Amino acid sequence: MSRAAPPSPSAPRRRRRIALAWGAVTFLALAALSTGPGISRDEAVAIDAAERAAAFWSDLPAHPLAELGRLDRALGGAHPPAPLGPALAAATHAAAARAGLPHRIGFRLATALAGALLSALLALLAHDLAGDGGALLAPALYWLAPRQLQLGAVATPDTLATAFWLATAMAYRRSGETPRARERVGYGLLAGLAFGGALAARLDSWVLLPALAVHAGLLRRAHRRPPSSGPARARGVPPAIGAMLVLGPLVLAALWPWLWAHPLRRLAAAATPPQAAWDYLGARLSGTRPPLLYPLAVTALSAPAALLLAWSGGLAHAAARLVWPASGERAEPADDALLLAGAAAPLVAAAAGLAPLLGGIRPWLPAFPFLAVAGARAVATAARSAWPARSGALGLVLSAALLWPGAWQVARCWPEAAASWGELAGGAPGAASLGMQRQDGGEGAAALLAELDARARPGARVLFVGPAASALRVEASDGRLRPDLALAVDPAGADLAVVALDGGSRDAEYQVWAAFRSDRPVAGAFLDEVPLAFVYARAGAWR
Repeated sequence: MSRAAPPSPSAPRRRRRIALAWGAVTFLALAALSTGPGISRDEAVAIDAAERAAAFWSDLPAHPLAELGRLDRALGGAHPPAPLGPALAAATHAAAARAGLPHRIGFRLATALAGALLSALLALLAHDLAGDGGALLAPALYWLAPRQLQLGAVATPDTLATAFWLATAMAYRRSGETPRARERVGYGLLAGLAFGGALAARLDSWVLLPALAVHAGLLRRAHRRPPSSGPARARGVPPAIGAMLVLGPLVLAALWPWLWAHPLRRLAAAATPPQAAWDYLGARLSGTRPPLLYPLAVTALSAPAALLLAWSGGLAHAAARLVWPASGERAEPADDALLLAGAAAPLVAAAAGLAPLLGGIRPWLPAFPFLAVAGARAVATAARSAWPARSGALGLVLSAALLWPGAWQVARCWPEAAASWGELAGGAPGAASLGMQRQDGGEGAAALLAELDARARPGARVLFVGPAASALRVEASDGRLRPDLALAVDPAGADLAVVALDGGSRDAEYQVWAAFRSDRPVAGAFLDEVPLAFVYARAGAWR
């Protein structure tokens, strides 16, 4: 490995321009792509929370005492979601409604903004570690995985939490590396605020605090001898850890009025870490919990193989630099250890049961920005080492080879990216044969709405199996369900049945067969010939 060239005076300007360009392109792309995916059950929960938050905040100025009296119903509940995602989705939905945009796009614009922030942060961090080439490559290494792209186009809070995870880690890094005391404190405060945003997006983001605390402790141990340089001297325990410990909960409480009445009791009810750990242990012993390597297995089976190569190569490169620092390079373990810790913490939390059991890769999504940056740096280093005189051209060729399979997979599977599986699984057919989940939660039924609208008998009663009721309400509000079609509650009272297949029990589908006296669908939605949803019809109900 050869040492990177020192930055030119124009490097900071290029760094900002690349970050801004990636942010703008990402927002426009995600906003355009948000028209495609169906609404899963998890997204329907997020939309319900956004609608409750919108009603609360809009009525609060006019009736403050009444609204504060119904905090439990508006912002809490048995399993209350973290507040920031619903609040931002409600805000973008209100703005989009004034512009005449469909409801589902309005709710999803908040995620597009979070994705734009995530891309800009990826470009900034990758530029610090790998120069212009890394800044251009790292966001692409993140977004050209179909499932990550799909999570950037729907209204769940995971992309927002991931952006704040990365922002916290970057502020922590800057706080630890700068020799100026005022800047250390300033970046530390920024880390605390960003950590509060991460908690307000997803409560399990608390895992980031011990991960960075362990990172800081290891660096302090590595620098036990008096360091000779200013930056090295500043790498003890940075103020960011203290700021995260203090400001994180304060930001969460400030953004979540539901906590104001009984903060400790209600936060415990929302998070319940002891009960969750006990339930996890019981499920592990009984065999009902996914195996420990489940996050790694799903990642390996769902992502394009070329991206897996880049991510794993980046981790190997970071680990090698920790163990065998190359001569001529700065023997500073902080950045390598940070990339490894940032990638490992969400995966370990998901495997240990500290993250919620969500669909697909959602529980460990914050690991992927660190994998993308590590992969981009490894590609840039490989290009410089292999052909120093033409490192830019070689890096472009390597990048194209790594990104093309992901781009092709996205083009083939969109908008059913949640049902996409990579080469190691044998694509969607191979994953189906392995019994893997076919979709996150009923969103595949959206592919049949246009055909249902065109061919259903006027006034037909339709049973939906899989999609959430609130998802159907949003689709109807956007004009994707005919107003004359009535919703049925069971097969006996239905003329048509739209059944979304998720790879689990098919008892509901068997009940439709029995009620309709037919097991032959009249329409279906498929990905690579794997069925995602079927329409069944009584005689005369399908034109």
